[in-house]
Amino acid sequence: MSSTEKSKGLSRSDVLTKAQIAAKLSVITLAAIGIAELIVTLFTGSTTLTADGLDSLADSMISFVVWFGIGMIRKPRSNLFPFGYRKVEVLAAFTAAIIIVILGALITFHAASVLFNHVPTHYPEITMITLVLAGSISLHRAFTIRKVANESNLISLQLDAKNSIKDGTASFVGFASVLIGTFTSFKFMDAVGGIIIAGYIFLMAYTAIRESTLVLVDAVENPQMTDNIKNFIFSRFNLRTRDIFLRPVGREFNAEIHVMFPNDARLAETSKAIKIISTAVKSEMNLARVLIIPEPESD
Repeated sequence: MSSTEKSKGLSRSDVLTKAQIAAKLSVITLAAIGIAELIVTLFTGSTTLTADGLDSLADSMISFVVWFGIGMIRKPRSNLFPFGYRKVEVLAAFTAAIIIVILGALITFHAASVLFNHVPTHYPEITMITLVLAGSISLHRAFTIRKVANESNLISLQLDAKNSIKDGTASFVGFASVLIGTFTSFKFMDAVGGIIIAGYIFLMAYTAIRESTLVLVDAVENPQMTDNIKNFIFSRFNLRTRDIFLRPVGREFNAEIHVMFPNDARLAETSKAIKIISTAVKSEMNLARVLIIPEPESD
């Protein structure tokens, strides 16, 4: 049984609770890793370790933003937000991506300056051990978060999982850079490691900004869903549709569907059919909210 199938047995509230706990643990873990790396940097002076430590601290801030966003999703709809707060977690993902860009720029600047003014790394063995430990812990935490992210289908938590995977792999890239710089004549590799980590950061930021922006501007990247809804309504209820409007809310969609009813259909029959169609479409297509607009077959 897949994690998605298991999550079907949980309520939405239970899934969001698990997601919040995962994000909270991510904040604590990444902050602890980042602080530990920066403390070790005080003794070693490694540029790669400095970059990785700052990366981990920034990732912990991102996890905090994600945690806050998931908390907002759980708030009930209000007069000011009639569609609920689902897009808040998308905004959280976008905000996190901006933080990532700023961090990447700072790391790149620092690493580039060290590249042309090389400073030797003290105690490289301690630096490498620290990077391996940091990478191992980050990857373990990342795969745990990814499992919860797949169950909850939250954009921000999936970004957090990808970011943690990036953080872990960056640590191992940094380890390789320090290893090469220590045992070869390429002493500048410590600075190169910092630049490579910054490259990872920019790649993650681009993906996150692109995905979250599309949702925030109501772009629909699944045009086939419209055809699927039309075909489902026709095959199940033998009714045709005129217009279908989809609005993304996180990973789900709100749908406004204009269904054509026979001209002689009674009001009571139409009202009953609207409720049945709405429930069936919402369940079949996994939509957040479905609004059925009845229209006559001919004007």
